[in-house]
Amino acid sequence: MKVITLFLFLFIILIPIVNAGYDYGYEFGYVNMNGIQAIVTLYNISLQPGSPPISIQQNVCLNLNGSEILVQNVIIPLILTATNQYEINWVNSVFYNGSYHTFSYSFVVGNTFNLTTVWVNSSDKLVITFYLSNCSTSLNRTYVLYGNYIGVVYSGYDAGTVIVGFRNGATADFVKGFNVSIQEFYRYDNSWYVPPVAYSGYSNTGESATNGYAYFYDGKVWVIYGNASTQMLYNFSVIIVNNTIFTFPKGSLWLSDGNFFTDSIPLKGNLIISPFYYFNYSFSTKKQILLKFNNYTVVDGIKGKAFYLPSSENVYIRENGKCVMEFINQSNVNQREGANPMKLLFVIVVIIAGILSLLYYKMIRK
Repeated sequence: MKVITLFLFLFIILIPIVNAGYDYGYEFGYVNMNGIQAIVTLYNISLQPGSPPISIQQNVCLNLNGSEILVQNVIIPLILTATNQYEINWVNSVFYNGSYHTFSYSFVVGNTFNLTTVWVNSSDKLVITFYLSNCSTSLNRTYVLYGNYIGVVYSGYDAGTVIVGFRNGATADFVKGFNVSIQEFYRYDNSWYVPPVAYSGYSNTGESATNGYAYFYDGKVWVIYGNASTQMLYNFSVIIVNNTIFTFPKGSLWLSDGNFFTDSIPLKGNLIISPFYYFNYSFSTKKQILLKFNNYTVVDGIKGKAFYLPSSENVYIRENGKCVMEFINQSNVNQREGANPMKLLFVIVVIIAGILSLLYYKMIRK
């Protein structure tokens, strides 16, 4: 047992090296937060023969005393049991003062795991607590660091939960059948919200993976076998149905005249709304563009046939089990409507009728 524990402590030390692949998963940045939560479900872990095992890493960088503190909450699936569950090792680490401070726990079994990391600061210390749950067993581990906490470090899209190799810069290699879902939240003011923008593929750790692809659907990012590098999984969006404004993604935090809201708000006058985000971006919520469908369609998570947009923007249409981004402006709405086969048939019939009428008129005159 001592040998196994020592091995776990050694292999989790994440030494950044040249990244040979990508970090597939649910990455985000630029929100004011003091916690990350990810609900990870392991459906199938299919790897190339000889590939290193994967690790699923929840990573964030914090600034303490002007220095970056790498905070990692990690599970390593190692064994598929006879009941088709995965036996995992749980490892968490905090890198500060030039070294990793690490804790590990072995032999947790399940298919769905809740990885949560929260941090609370006072005048002279930062308390970081890691949590793991498999729906029946709950574990936690706390680190106390003394000094002046400044905030989350965002050098890019480097916070979130990613699937990569398991140690020392290892690169895992996915094959057909790989399937893991990640549902992600960030913590603000003691509540949990969905990040307003999400990416996959950016490097936020020394490990990486190849032959992966990620997509967003029904509140989860699905990581499967494919051929993708960096991807934008979704961006914030707004639609208006009847007299209600709906925001996307569902569960994200928004502002209206300084007041917080999530998911929807009544359309009253000329509201200005914006996602809770470090970047200044806002929507003036007027019914500017009408997007119509012949059949019921899910746009930005809302089912209907007619949607108004406040401006030209990307919306997310549910197609074949994925949220597919489509840029909508007045020009392509007109093209869409012009390509309607019934309208086209009507135009053709009118033209033919006109030609026949003209011929008939000429015959009468003769």
